[in-house]
Amino acid sequence: MTSVGAKLKFVVTAGVGFFADGYLNLTIGLVVPIFGYLYFQDGKVPTVDSDIIKGGLSLGMVVGQLLFGVLSDVWGRHTIYGKELALTIFGTLMVVLLPWNHMSAQSVTAWVAVFRVVTGVGIGADYPLSSSLSAEKSPFGSRAMQVLTVFSNIGLGNIAASIVFLILLKAFEGSISDNLDHLEWVWRLLLGIGIIPAAFTLYARLTITETVPYKQYVWDDATGQKRGFQDQWNDFREYFGQWKHAKVLFATAAAWFLFDIAYYGINLNQSIILARIGYAKGATPWKTLYNTAIGNIIVQAAGYLPGFYVGIFLPDRIGRVRQQFWTCIMVCILYAIWAGISVQSVHTPTAGLMVIFALSQFLLTVGPNCTTFLIPAEVFPTRVRGTAHGISAAAGKSGAILTAFAFGTVEDAISLEGVLGLFSGVMLMTALVTLMIPETRGYTLESIERDALYGERDPAPESSYSGSVTVVDIEVDQNVPKKVAY
Repeated sequence: MTSVGAKLKFVVTAGVGFFADGYLNLTIGLVVPIFGYLYFQDGKVPTVDSDIIKGGLSLGMVVGQLLFGVLSDVWGRHTIYGKELALTIFGTLMVVLLPWNHMSAQSVTAWVAVFRVVTGVGIGADYPLSSSLSAEKSPFGSRAMQVLTVFSNIGLGNIAASIVFLILLKAFEGSISDNLDHLEWVWRLLLGIGIIPAAFTLYARLTITETVPYKQYVWDDATGQKRGFQDQWNDFREYFGQWKHAKVLFATAAAWFLFDIAYYGINLNQSIILARIGYAKGATPWKTLYNTAIGNIIVQAAGYLPGFYVGIFLPDRIGRVRQQFWTCIMVCILYAIWAGISVQSVHTPTAGLMVIFALSQFLLTVGPNCTTFLIPAEVFPTRVRGTAHGISAAAGKSGAILTAFAFGTVEDAISLEGVLGLFSGVMLMTALVTLMIPETRGYTLESIERDALYGERDPAPESSYSGSVTVVDIEVDQNVPKKVAY
């Protein structure tokens, strides 16, 4: 029986990677305006350069999610856990070490984009690794609660970035007023502080033990044998060669792709949106950045962060599919309303726009932001869990890349109102795709291994799962793959 202390240690160890994800994802939206003041003419980063800088992290995340998802199934979770965090630390450190002098605007864009890609590989790898470990380790509460508690650290990272940004702006207020170049210290410290928690937990990740389900259902290093990529390909082809399984992988990937188009379209461009609704405007560059930080904190505290914590408790009460479907429908309606009241002729007060913004953030977070991460960690068996979660997450980040590179251009062409209307349609499509996914509430990992989601076995009470499965279960059930030699 795993102790409570060990369970808490795991939640913290796994959660730090997502804290870094939330922190480093948001900070680029705060840093890009500073780059405009420091390195670009007219005090603004051109749309193309801005898109390249913002999209670099997501591009790297796609690589990390796909590559490490497969590796986690081939070599085991514990073998590669921690390497992804080292990549995150290295990539961010290199961005912070951007040469201070003699860098053209194009060189700044290239440097930051390249090392944001490296950072993204590390952050992306954390998705299939930490999700699989969270689902397979002895749970702190229920399985869903453990997976989403780990994932909720993204919210903490987001709001921490805004708070640190605000503190740094206040600390350097006088020097920035005298010399705008002192913003250099603000953005470098902002990014550098974000990797400190990751550095403190690196050793714990590198020394984590393998999960019991992986050793029982897939492979056990104690046998002295090796598992290769061909073994993984055979498992993947065998499982997803059946349409009922392939359909679910398509649905988890498509839902995440569509959701991230809207989600990152809003979150990577919060400074633009806050400026458009009248909150981020200031008489000076410092005041504009300060208002942006305040606006971010208000939105996150009012909607984004609470959504994570409310979302933790809903899957076991209403089910994963319902949670995702109905929140997508509600966000679809909200975006349509937001688009309508954002028309300049309507003259909607700033407070009203902020309420819509915060409410939509809450619903996005409590619903699809939680469930698109949770469902792929549960709905697939252990032998393909990391690979399938990596594919689903990579599809999501492809949506993030699309919106990161296209948001500015599309917003220039059809206005913010048009973009919000487009996002409303995207959320409706997300809801419809969700209906293709089977419900995992009430099913243990054992029953999922036996294909119970598709009527092969009756669901077993989830509360009976304690993070371990007996060898007898494996030996007597002919439907469970016997990969381990005891």
